[in-house]
Amino acid sequence: MLTERGDRVSKGADPVIDAAVADSGDQRSDRLAGRRPDLAEVAEQTRGLRRLISRIGTACPVFFAVATVAVSSAIAQPLHGTVDIGELGLWTLGTLLLLTPFAAALAVMLNARRGGLVWTTALVYSVIAGIIGLCVDANLLRTDPQSAALSFISVLIVQVVVLAPVCAAVAFLVRIVSDSTRLRATGKNFDNR
Repeated sequence: MLTERGDRVSKGADPVIDAAVADSGDQRSDRLAGRRPDLAEVAEQTRGLRRLISRIGTACPVFFAVATVAVSSAIAQPLHGTVDIGELGLWTLGTLLLLTPFAAALAVMLNARRGGLVWTTALVYSVIAGIIGLCVDANLLRTDPQSAALSFISVLIVQVVVLAPVCAAVAFLVRIVSDSTRLRATGKNFDNR
């Protein structure tokens, strides 16, 4: 039995009901596709922003490192008045320890593929660690230098021991999700053939 469109319909089937079922299936697939954004379109829309970030991204850890040195020198004031070699050595060692997260992020960014997952993770890590450091530094400028040392150590522990593994774990999960999404998409394309 043929319908007006020339489609073959089995005996006893109602063409109107079959068309309605087919239309509802198309609408359901359209609704499901509407919920999930097209990654290619999102990538195309954010291309300019991603290029800008990839150009200025390595400046972020450098900026936060310079800000850390400025704040630690303002608190400790190692070069003001008479210079004590012991105090200057302690200040240099403490400042180098505070620069550890930013030096590590910059080293990773310079050796990783620009704009890749590892590069982006290092950038996000340096920005979050820098914001935490700047917030603590702003509070330390109003406190006495004795409590500043303890605050610097606690910030360093948060930046290196807590924040770095969290950023690495998130990057690992993002990689797993993107790989599974890519495999699903290629599987659908293969089925469509």
